[in-house]
Amino acid sequence: MREQFTKQLTHLRQDLIGIYTDIDLNLHKAMDALNAGDKQEAREVKRATRAIDKRCEELEDSAYQLIALQNPLASDLRLLQFFIYVDFNLQRMSSHVRNLARFAKRLSDKNVPPALIELLQHQADLVYMLLSVTVKTMAQNNLAEVAELPKLEKPVEALYKGFYKAFTQLKTPEEVDAASKVLMASRMLERVAGNALQIGERLVFLLTGNREPLSEFANMDEEELEDMYVGQNPSLQKGNKKIEKMTSQIPEVADDQEVATRVREALELASKKNPFEKDAAKPKRKKSSAS
Repeated sequence: MREQFTKQLTHLRQDLIGIYTDIDLNLHKAMDALNAGDKQEAREVKRATRAIDKRCEELEDSAYQLIALQNPLASDLRLLQFFIYVDFNLQRMSSHVRNLARFAKRLSDKNVPPALIELLQHQADLVYMLLSVTVKTMAQNNLAEVAELPKLEKPVEALYKGFYKAFTQLKTPEEVDAASKVLMASRMLERVAGNALQIGERLVFLLTGNREPLSEFANMDEEELEDMYVGQNPSLQKGNKKIEKMTSQIPEVADDQEVATRVREALELASKKNPFEKDAAKPKRKKSSAS
């Protein structure tokens, strides 16, 4: 019976990371739809997120059923709590991506200043990085990766706040209408980043048994991090080939140097750029490799 229980936990973990991967891919598609003014792709993202919601509901039901039927040990219960907590955040992320697709549809026929779209894309690029690092920590159960999450989340929030500065320069009702929708799209990206950060914080509890703030890991060396791990559930060591295959679908995250450069550029853009300056026509962007 114990072996069967481990298999069930392994499958739940695979399902969880599969859902996370699909949210990441649909976030790329939602941003592609927004940049291209593609209503059809936005509709497809909305349908996909509704299917993701259903998978989240089924995963939650399965986790509670295992708690009720299997009399879990401490490590089992901590893992099941992790599944339920992360599942809740994935439901919120799915909802945010769906809302982003809605704003993509509404902005398709609006004259949005190119600089606002550029600012939003910088924010999305940072969110992509944050999601990629988060799923990597989940797949590898690596505390060292967790320390990187706040570094990526902070400029996402700063860029969101940067959109408020744009409103001091609004002059026409058309500008107000377009900018308000871009602002809400930025809010969706900021909330996705916040949910990813909460997943990272919960992973710390799963791996250490303690509720430590992520900032505690920033300056720890490898030996100090190793001492923090507690005994792990056997299911965390199983099914990793399937998990690796799922996460390989996510577009590659940039290396450390490029991440640092992107963060610096994004913060400079949020603090200095005038979103309503007279730019040329909206630049064409390549579609995400997730599309």
